[in-house]
Amino acid sequence: MTIQELDNKYYFHDSMITNISYIESDHKLIISMEFCNWAQSWYKEGDPELVELKLIFYGIETYDGIVGDVDYFSILDGEIIDEKYHLFIEDDFHQAFYEYYLEPSSVDVSIGAPIVD
Repeated sequence: MTIQELDNKYYFHDSMITNISYIESDHKLIISMEFCNWAQSWYKEGDPELVELKLIFYGIETYDGIVGDVDYFSILDGEIIDEKYHLFIEDDFHQAFYEYYLEPSSVDVSIGAPIVD
């Protein structure tokens, strides 16, 4: 899908990032998260409120941001700005903010298992 299709379909605010991986040889950025299923337009009562989700950006030529497991970084915003996908992320524990402007050739979303508290 395109970033426009991603932006139209998914709402990432308050979803919690658990891992960020960059595979340089494949130009692929993978962001794993506990996704707020309850905040989506398709959510119905009885559906899992949180699900595992992998957001895969293809065609990322360079990435010099955080990689590895993270301690639940919260997505504050995900939107298109100047034809790039802008992710604004908060690390509450370290009182830090991170901004990424990504220009992927395409994006995939993989929704996994429900998260049970």
